[in-house]
Amino acid sequence: MKDKAKEREEKIQLVAIVSLVIHPQACQRDRMDILTGCTGSIAAEVVKCTAKPVIRHVGYLFRFKKIVDDLIKAKTDLQLEQQKVQEAIERAAMNNEIAEKDVERWLTNVNQLMEEVQALENKVQVNLRFCNGWCPDWIRQYKLCKEAIQKTNVVKELQDKGKFSELTHRAPTPGIEIFSSSDFEVFESRKLAFQQIMEALHDDNNKRIGMHGIGGVGKTTLVKEVHKKTKELNIFDEIVMTVVSLTPNVRRIQERYGKGKSNMLKIKSVKKILIILDDVWKDVNLEAIGIPSCDDHRGCKMLLTTRSVHVCNLMRCQGKIPLNFLVEEESLALMKKTAIVDDCPGLNDVVLEVVKECKGLPIAIITVGKALTGKSLNDWNVAMHQLRKSRLVDIEGVDEDKNAYACLKWSFDQLKRKTKLCFLLCSLFPEDYNIPIEELTRYVMGLEEDEDFHVLEDARCQVHAAVNSLKDSSLLLEGFDKECVKMHDMVRDICLWITSKGENEFELRACTRLERNTNFERATAISLIDFNTEQLPDKLVCPRLNILLLGGIQNCSKEISNTLFEGMNCLKVLKLHDIILSSQSLELLTNLRTLFLKDCDFSDDLSSLGKLKRLETLSFCRCGMVALPSELGEMASLKMLNLTNCDKLKQIPSNVIGRLSQLEELIIKESFKNWDVEGTTSEISNANLSELNSLPRL
Repeated sequence: MKDKAKEREEKIQLVAIVSLVIHPQACQRDRMDILTGCTGSIAAEVVKCTAKPVIRHVGYLFRFKKIVDDLIKAKTDLQLEQQKVQEAIERAAMNNEIAEKDVERWLTNVNQLMEEVQALENKVQVNLRFCNGWCPDWIRQYKLCKEAIQKTNVVKELQDKGKFSELTHRAPTPGIEIFSSSDFEVFESRKLAFQQIMEALHDDNNKRIGMHGIGGVGKTTLVKEVHKKTKELNIFDEIVMTVVSLTPNVRRIQERYGKGKSNMLKIKSVKKILIILDDVWKDVNLEAIGIPSCDDHRGCKMLLTTRSVHVCNLMRCQGKIPLNFLVEEESLALMKKTAIVDDCPGLNDVVLEVVKECKGLPIAIITVGKALTGKSLNDWNVAMHQLRKSRLVDIEGVDEDKNAYACLKWSFDQLKRKTKLCFLLCSLFPEDYNIPIEELTRYVMGLEEDEDFHVLEDARCQVHAAVNSLKDSSLLLEGFDKECVKMHDMVRDICLWITSKGENEFELRACTRLERNTNFERATAISLIDFNTEQLPDKLVCPRLNILLLGGIQNCSKEISNTLFEGMNCLKVLKLHDIILSSQSLELLTNLRTLFLKDCDFSDDLSSLGKLKRLETLSFCRCGMVALPSELGEMASLKMLNLTNCDKLKQIPSNVIGRLSQLEELIIKESFKNWDVEGTTSEISNANLSELNSLPRL
């Protein structure tokens, strides 16, 4: 009853106010008539409701602009106070201090209030735009005035509460510090490992700390968090982090961090240094990389990650910290966050079953979760049954990994065909390799013959779309720069396993060592990059082979036999790196569509290349030829010619480039410069820039 009476009173006030605003003279003239014409009780109520309240409230309408201006000023003052507090907290953070709880609550309340004030300002603007401000909604304006006055009082009150005696306090010890990365899941199992690492780093008795766990369990992610936190807390003067991998590329590590003794002296000169070695598979010769023994450097600490506790022992780690699988509760939380699962009784049961099949492996949970984001209950049921059917009993030593492999295989099965192709091609590169997306594009163009890949730029778009899809699914990782990607070791393992099952059009063989009895007869894709062999064979019998990557040969001659490729009639894509060859060895590869030669030298004049009539992309990168053969002009299908960094190239015969009618891209960077100019004569007739005008697709 009281609420209804109050509502009736407010309505009478509003009617009186609006009447007074619209017809002030009439209201004043007829005031007595209105009162005398009413019954006693009604007149009394009108007088009661419209006397002092009307005089007070009608002022809202005439002071509308000032009321709004007062609110904006109060808001601005509060924002300035908020900024001062925030800056003080940021300065204190540099001294390892964090905000008091009441300060955090105050900042949260300020942010919330700022949103409310902004919403009110938006309402005011809408009302002012009504009839261009000449005829506003008076009742609405009255209500806005009341709300603005109320908000102004709240803003001023909150500003007064912002006068804190203490803004911050000393942070807890680093071992129990809250993780700083917003994308890092703070689970109890990870908190424990993180705390153990931080405590070990503060312990003078621990010079070497090893964290071990299965591939994909999150070791790299955790040490990156350790890297970030130790840097924030200024525990060390310098922090160095590098990936070692199964086959350490010493030269690549040295190129990034410095070579041998010079780098060792540099490290020794740093008072306190943390060296993080990620993905260590065996005992590492630190001196070869340029890292001194921690025993010789008092302020040096080493943190390494490995899949085997045995490696921790080989590396003489005083502290050995296991990183185990997530428990079921943690796994479920990670899956729900990744797949954005809403609470639904029917769905939650199936999600839990899918989580159980992932066996607590973060990379498997994230991969499956992203694939099922936004999917229906039926999709989750299908996924659950597919995961349960996968069997890996034929893979030795992966009993604990069976369901993790099955999860990744299931994600692979969901990919579109062209995305699968890009994914499989990435596994041909060595571990921890920065895979150039442009290189992937050329390989896909060589293997695919449908219309989506007829034009170079269209092919690039297709490959970039596939790569982005794989990154979104956590099947590929960001590379060293935006033009490269990487593949997680475990993902690469499952990729090679998938192809070995014979369930795919590809049967990949990626070798680090070439044995005499190695059989490639069933292989459709072979990678021999950075591999060891006593001697290259005279011939490889690979009747089904479509793609071959060969280079980085160690411990034998780099010259290949003219008969090496004789058993590869189906070959479509060939990359040779740091090889000495004769073009005659290639002339039988009549189905070749992509030829990528890098750091290669030649024992003949390359004239035999003219026989590769189906070739579409031809790349010479840092190659040692002096002249291109005139026969190159006979490549009627060639779409790309890349001559990057061929600084010895002095001759391109006249009308060779001009005859390449299908050419879409000609890349000559830090290379051939002896272009002929029209109207001049020279002993050697070289290509003329005017030839480019005759190429309609360039």
